[in-house]
Amino acid sequence: MRKVLPACPPAIANKLPGKVRAHRREAVAPSLQTQLADEAEGRDNAVDPAFFDALAQQPLIEYDWPGWYGPPNRFPMVYSDVGMVAASFSVPLQQLRPLLPATSRLTPARVTPWHGLLMVMAYHVHRSGLGRYQQLAIATPMFLDTPRRLPAWPLLRESLRSGSDPALGLHILELPVDRQRPCEAAQRMYGHPSMVAHAEFALGSQTGLASMEAEGQRLAALEVSAPRTYLPLRMDLSFQTFSILGGHLVRTRHAALAEGYRGGRGNAKVAFGDHPRFARFRALQLMPRPLETRVCTRLNWIVGGPEDLGTA
Repeated sequence: MRKVLPACPPAIANKLPGKVRAHRREAVAPSLQTQLADEAEGRDNAVDPAFFDALAQQPLIEYDWPGWYGPPNRFPMVYSDVGMVAASFSVPLQQLRPLLPATSRLTPARVTPWHGLLMVMAYHVHRSGLGRYQQLAIATPMFLDTPRRLPAWPLLRESLRSGSDPALGLHILELPVDRQRPCEAAQRMYGHPSMVAHAEFALGSQTGLASMEAEGQRLAALEVSAPRTYLPLRMDLSFQTFSILGGHLVRTRHAALAEGYRGGRGNAKVAFGDHPRFARFRALQLMPRPLETRVCTRLNWIVGGPEDLGTA
């Protein structure tokens, strides 16, 4: 039976805070075939080509800002060739709270009444609307405009796996990246705390290793071994993010379809370095065994435009 594909997120034209300007074009997002026109045969890495079909009905939105002279930032933004490793760890909520944004509109999601969740995710982007780059995201799930606590890991895990809860999203705590263009886009369009760093990324069928350093100091390193099964899974990994830009809350919806391995029986190690921006993570008492690991050799991703949700 054919599985239902994730819905393509909307590209919404709105004027974002922080002097970001939005422009609507009389065009639609580029098709998968257009993106692959110059690629060698066998390099499409599409989990399911039908995942990209809805792009033909989406208007194309461009964002830029004063002083931006790079290629246009167009939404929906298409990522058609990505590798990913990720691990999620339980962390005491009292240690996590000082790292959270200063807004009453976002409430940390809990895996127990006393624990939150820290997610470490590394991506090797081979082809996307922002070009080729590598990044490492440190994030925590939060609820928007709701006091819900959801103190049950199985329920939270299922909501995180497919973006099924419209009030649940990820807040990015750090986002180092190894190229200037995606770094500036993360800062100016979303307000993510990004920085340019050197990246190392190695991906096997069921294992992955990623590390980043900047200014001669290590930022973080992640090593993951996913649960061993005979065949890779096709996974809906859709999600949304919440960020703060110019005092406003910004939501971005992501549709993601992946092929790989995930589950709670894998192993992972994360180490945070001495860089001043990452030293605060070293004090976190992460549970030694991850709640979930992911290793995806193929990931297709469509990013909707950032939406202004009003004052944070």
